[in-house]
Order: sequence, then C-alpha cells, then structure tokens
Amino acid sequence: MLRRFLVAGLLATGSAAQGQTLASVRATHHLDCGTVQEADDWNGQDIHGNLSALGAEICRAVTVAILDSQDGLKVTPFPAEPEALNALKADTVALAVGISPSARTAVQYGVGFGRPVFYDSQRIMVARSSRITDLSGLRDRLVCALDMTPPERTLRDEMTARGIRYALASHSEQGEMDAALAVRHCVAGTGMETRLAQSRANFHARASDFVFLPERLTLNPVVPAYRYGDQAFGLIVDWTIGALIEAEALGITQRNVSEATRREDMRAEQLLGHDFATAQALGLARDWAAKVIAATGNYGEIFQRTTGKLYHLERGLNALWTDGGLMTPMTMQ
Repeated sequence: MLRRFLVAGLLATGSAAQGQTLASVRATHHLDCGTVQEADDWNGQDIHGNLSALGAEICRAVTVAILDSQDGLKVTPFPAEPEALNALKADTVALAVGISPSARTAVQYGVGFGRPVFYDSQRIMVARSSRITDLSGLRDRLVCALDMTPPERTLRDEMTARGIRYALASHSEQGEMDAALAVRHCVAGTGMETRLAQSRANFHARASDFVFLPERLTLNPVVPAYRYGDQAFGLIVDWTIGALIEAEALGITQRNVSEATRREDMRAEQLLGHDFATAQALGLARDWAAKVIAATGNYGEIFQRTTGKLYHLERGLNALWTDGGLMTPMTMQ
C-alpha cells in the first residue's frame, strides 16, 4: 500500500512539473544548478570522488543551450547526493548533476534521470612495486576497504566467487585507508575509481607509485537529475549531453567550432544548425549546439579539463564508443 502511495505521489509530481522548469528558466533568464562535491573524507553516504567540476560544466552547457549565454547560471555545490536531491525536491535547484540513479531515489525525491555524464566503477589500486597485475595476485594479501560499504561487500563477493583467499582491513575513514595504503600496511585498496584516484592524487609526488588493476567489479553511472515528468527540460538536458559527445566524435572542438559550421558533411550540419529539425523539436535556437561547444568544448575536452588531468585518469569507460568506451551520442535529427 505504501508503495502505491509513493508511486502515486511521483506521478502527481510529474504532472505538476510538466514544462514548468523550462518556462521558469526562460522567464527569469536564470538556471540554478547543483553539483555533488563529495567530502574529502568518506561520510557514509558518498561513494564517488569529487566530480563537481565536471558537473558544473554540464550545468553550463545546459544553460547556454536554453539561454544562449552562461550569464544566468548559478552553480551550488552540495556535500553529498541527498543534499542535492533535497534541493531539487524543494525547487531550490532545477538540475542536479552527479547523481547515482536508482528506482528508490526516483520515488523518494520525485526525480527523473538524464543520460550518464560519467561512468564510475569499483576498482582495486595497488602499489606499482608490488608487481601485482590482477586479482589473483591478492591471494593471502591484505586489502583495505571502508567498513560496511558496498565496495567492501562487492570485494568479498567477487573474491569468494573466484576462490581467492585474502585478508581484509576495514577502515571507518577514508584518511585512515589512504594512510594505510601510503605506508604499504595494505598491499591494495578498493573503492570507486574516482575516489581512489582522488586519494592517489593526494599522494602528490608518490602518486605515480600506485596503479589500478585491470578488473572492474561494478559499473556505476553518474547522471543529471531533474523533477520527474518535466519532459521538455529533460530532453534538452539529454540532447545537450549528446551534442557534446557527438562533437567529440566529429572532431569539433571549442577552438574550431566556428570553422566547423562551414563543413559540408551531414552529421556536422545536423549538429551545428544547417538542419534545424532537432533545434525546432527542442524549442532551441538553430545554432544552440555550436554555442554550447564554443562555451564548454566537447565532452572529451570537458573530461580532460575537469577529471582526467586532475586525477590522472585515462578515459576508460568514458571514452567514445568507437574507442571501446560507453559514451555514445544521440541522433541530431
């Protein structure tokens, strides 16, 4: 019975939200956008590293798509996902970027989810000097994890399934775990790739001493969230992300986008406004995508500027589909 009431409440929220966000943003020439700036230490709620810089760029891209300018954007960082989602529910922000999607979250906060802007995954980090190259090398070795967290449980399940006996050191704080890794008390540490990479970056001169094993134990997309049922706004969010990915696939960058508007190939014409069917369907200016790319660069440029360079992360799952990653554009027609 409770479940029915929750779903009914979600549907009611959707009906009320339909079209309101886009109309409000245009009327006020202002977009409030939230990002998730995970705390430096684990707080019991967060699992990802700090992706707020990437989230802020997505906020900027959506604002430019709607308003032709980033001047009306206000970005508010939140310390964890629940705070960002509560702000969205309270109508304090119109968009929250950096959310882990789930059915429970959708119903509890009355939100819908956009397409992934980042794919995180649980990984294992080891000291390069250990010469461990895969999970089997952890047999009878000590592995660090945060106590009572999904990564700790996932590690246990994976090692049990593979028949690999290991010892576990559980820590209540991220700082404790990082220190144990730094002094080699643990031969390895497990957690989300972004969080481990953030810890590694904090090792400064010794950051290059630590590497990831090739195995990925989970797949955890990070997405934007908006009020459930606000389809007009949600479509713009999704197609803006798609345009950033398509621009990278076509080699269109922040530097060459003006020149690219003169290209005579179909995909570039569809993206940059010669064929304005997508713009017309979304209710945007004909050259909306060109303006977005001019403001933020393509997805690859955003990734490198906000995440890759900062955390020394390879593209991995966040590479284009043509390069073995999961990032795919949406058809601009």
